Amino acid sequence: MRITVLIILTSIIAVGAILMIWGLIEAAMLKVTHDKLILGDSDGSSPDGSNDGPDLRIMYFSDLHREMCPISSKRVISVIRREHASGGLDAVIFGGDISEGRHHALKSLDYLNAIGDVLKELGIPYMAVTGNHDTEVPPEEIGMFNFDNMDGCIRYLKSRRDARYIAFAGVKDTGRKHRVWMTPPAPSAGIEYSSYILLSHNPDHVLHLPPELPYRVDAMISGHIHGGQIRTPFGWEFVLRHDELPYKGIISGLHDINGVKLFISKGIGCVFLPFRIGARPEVNVIEVYS
Repeated sequence: MRITVLIILTSIIAVGAILMIWGLIEAAMLKVTHDKLILGDSDGSSPDGSNDGPDLRIMYFSDLHREMCPISSKRVISVIRREHASGGLDAVIFGGDISEGRHHALKSLDYLNAIGDVLKELGIPYMAVTGNHDTEVPPEEIGMFNFDNMDGCIRYLKSRRDARYIAFAGVKDTGRKHRVWMTPPAPSAGIEYSSYILLSHNPDHVLHLPPELPYRVDAMISGHIHGGQIRTPFGWEFVLRHDELPYKGIISGLHDINGVKLFISKGIGCVFLPFRIGARPEVNVIEVYS
């Protein structure tokens, strides 16, 4: 009997050790995804009937959590240079969660600003929104990062194909304790645009868009969920998160929610522990067809 118990305990410890080692390895296995975001009535072809590529090609990365991120800024920069050389990038967007909290945000300054320096060199716009872990970071510290903070702002990028504008709007995350779902910024008067893309750290925002909005949100790009980070057979990883979409089976990738095209990134960092199992870190190259 004692031998049986010893065997069981040894097996449990061995499996736990293997999972911990694999979790550390997988957290460093950066993946680059290539996705298409087709909006409105577009079928991926240009207005004249040809198929000469997307309106925009953007790169998105989210959930840095610098203290728990084994992916270096050099690796992200390498992806940027490679993707820009192969097909061009019209913008790079950071989706929020700079660090684990207000007292650690500036530890991420060198990381995110190194990316910004390269983007400035290449002439690529660098946009960002804040995440729930950034809510207590003072505005003056957020201002030290060299990205364009899109919280409550709107920016227009010109299509490669026909010079139409595509609107990118951002909303800040207000945190979990006293969450307020911010209203997306209104489009600027007098500017015609073909599509409106909302940048919101938390993808649940798509469920809380005001129904009376006088303008249409065509798409939303988010992070926050980490793809579950450590996947379990019965979704136990979501029990304490209080997020809504995971209970609908929506944790990453492209989805259509209430007529809005929603893209969710798995992000590059980790929260609480530097482990990932079944949810590799990723940066996303997204081709937008409008």
